[in-house]
Amino acid sequence: MTAFSMTDATVLVSDQDFSGYSNSTTLGAEAEALDSTTFRSGGQRARVGGLKTTNLDVSGFWDPTPDAAVFADLELGTMTKVVTVAPTNDEGGTAYMFRAGYFSYSQFGDVGSIAPFSLSMMNTNREGLVRGALLKRATTDAGVAENTTATGVAGSAGVQLAAVGSGQYLYATFHVLTAGTTITAVLESDDANTFLSATTRITFGPITTTGGTWGTRVAGPITDTWYRLRVTAITGTFKIACAVGIG
Repeated sequence: MTAFSMTDATVLVSDQDFSGYSNSTTLGAEAEALDSTTFRSGGQRARVGGLKTTNLDVSGFWDPTPDAAVFADLELGTMTKVVTVAPTNDEGGTAYMFRAGYFSYSQFGDVGSIAPFSLSMMNTNREGLVRGALLKRATTDAGVAENTTATGVAGSAGVQLAAVGSGQYLYATFHVLTAGTTITAVLESDDANTFLSATTRITFGPITTTGGTWGTRVAGPITDTWYRLRVTAITGTFKIACAVGIG
């Protein structure tokens, strides 16, 4: 067993990075427990799994920047926010992704205390929760592309996952937290970490504004096990993040 102290979690919701505003996050996944007990169940309850739900609770300290974004989405009833959450901020570390809507938002507290907030999200799309890895973390030193001409800037190192089996899909999320003029990026796979025969699996863009993109899923089988993000065209300064998973 590898225990660790959760001190640098990642919580990305479309173009909002809640990591710097929150101090608690809980990711849950559950299936309804449907009772299938009969007279021949031997005196024990029998159950089967029903509809599944993914939920994410985030709480921390109130700030006008995320508050404005959350309030606007609640007013509009936006139900397709791209979410990437990870227990650490390490590229190559475990990450989870799903598409969600805001279903509960609370703010403010007692006199003399730091103003808090609490936000609850639930999945709104059939893919549910996908497990994978954080390819590109949303930090200034690792996530900002400033070169306006070079190909491959702000890409990621290779991350190894399992092969995508028959009946499975390859998924990826792409977050633009700060936007310049335009950016296009690709998720590539290969059978080795050298990427000498890389295959483009998912294309993001061209993107011109902040937001989250849920990449078009790719059906297996895919025998490649190495993945990387590569920026193929960029103008201006962008702060980006990306995750990849199999489900």
